[in-house]
Order: sequence, then C-alpha cells, then structure tokens
Amino acid sequence: MSTLFESSASGLLAEDAVLECGVCWWVYDPAIGEDTWDTPPGTAFTDLPEHWRCPSCDAPKSKFMALQPGRQDRDSERRTLEESIDALMTAYQRAEENIVGLPVHNDRLRIEPVGFRAFEDGFVGVMVTPWSMNLTFVYADPDTPLPGPLGGNHALTFPSGTYSFLIGRMDGVGTVETCSLFSPMDEFDDPEVARLAAESAMEGLFEHPEPEAPKPVSRRFVLTMNGREA
Repeated sequence: MSTLFESSASGLLAEDAVLECGVCWWVYDPAIGEDTWDTPPGTAFTDLPEHWRCPSCDAPKSKFMALQPGRQDRDSERRTLEESIDALMTAYQRAEENIVGLPVHNDRLRIEPVGFRAFEDGFVGVMVTPWSMNLTFVYADPDTPLPGPLGGNHALTFPSGTYSFLIGRMDGVGTVETCSLFSPMDEFDDPEVARLAAESAMEGLFEHPEPEAPKPVSRRFVLTMNGREA
C-alpha cells in the first residue's frame, strides 16, 4: 500500500526508498537520481532539499508516495513462482478495473499467466490480458532495484536471442519488465487461441536457433586460395 510522504515520518524512509509523485505519478529512484535539479545517483529522497519539487509537475516533496520503502524498512524475501504469479494476477486484475468498457478491452478474453518458469534471478512467462499479450519478467526479490530508468529499455538474453524489455513497476509486484507480443487483442476471439499463441511464444523463446547450413564452396574460390586462376 502506497503511503504519502507527508503522512509519515521522513526518518522511516530508507536511503534506497523509491517514491512516486501523487499528482503526476513521476517516480524518484535514488539509484538513478534526476537531471532537472542536478541530483546525482545515490541521493536519498530524504536528503533532497526542502525546496526541491517534482521535475514533471512541480509538486512539493510532501505529495510523494512511497512505492518501495527500502530494504531498511522491511525484510526482503524471495518469492516463489506461485507467489510471483499471484502478485502479477492481483496487479493486472486491479488494472483491468480501469479498462473494462474501453475499446481496447476485449471482453471475450481473460487475464491468464502462461508458461512461467524460473529464469536468472526471477521468473519469465507470458501475461495474456483482454488488452495485451506480453512476455513478462518479474524478479523473485521484490526489492530488486530498477535495471535502468523507469520506462526505459533493458536487454534480456534467452536461448533464441536478445530482446528489448520495457522497464516498469507494479504495486505489490515490484520491478516488472515486459516485451509486447500483441496489443491490442482484437484479432483474438477465443481465450484458448490466445493461450496457445502464448505457449508458442514461450516455446520459441527457449529454442536455440538452428545453425545455418554451410555455403557451397565454389571451384574458383578453391583455385584462388591455392594461387591458381580458374
């Protein structure tokens, strides 16, 4: 649950606490800092000067909410695969409440996690929703800091190749990285078909590409390599 900075004692925030503007949702991550006020990386939110204001909407510090209180405020526990999926499901179900009835929402589909498995320091799978289908990577440790700027790109390498993922954060989940497969979902009219497409994407993600067949060597090339003309 996000809490307003103005409603809590600043001393309770850890140095690595990540906060979000309650007016425009701009995120301050001390690991990144920000350029508008020449704030270097490693500057805790509580160390920002009192006259500091949101670089996006000019709101005061008191309007910021704690998204991640920081490691000093809570025990860091690694989630299991099932716990990570449950957290994702809850976050997407909350998001759906604001999308139902909009043209982007395909009422014939449902939210469904497909093919999630352990990968590096987290879990990867496909999140099928009535509005999008994304490759989704979630960290087992919900306190894992962003691998780059929020909304930026992060390259993840799988057996089939390297892909660019969008860096994001979800309340109750932590850092989430997504790679869009379909959006919107207009071309799907059956949840089973959408699930099969997601399963196919996961299978392809972990398939090693077939080596290219060797090209035939021409007689001219062989003779040239031996110092002779064709």
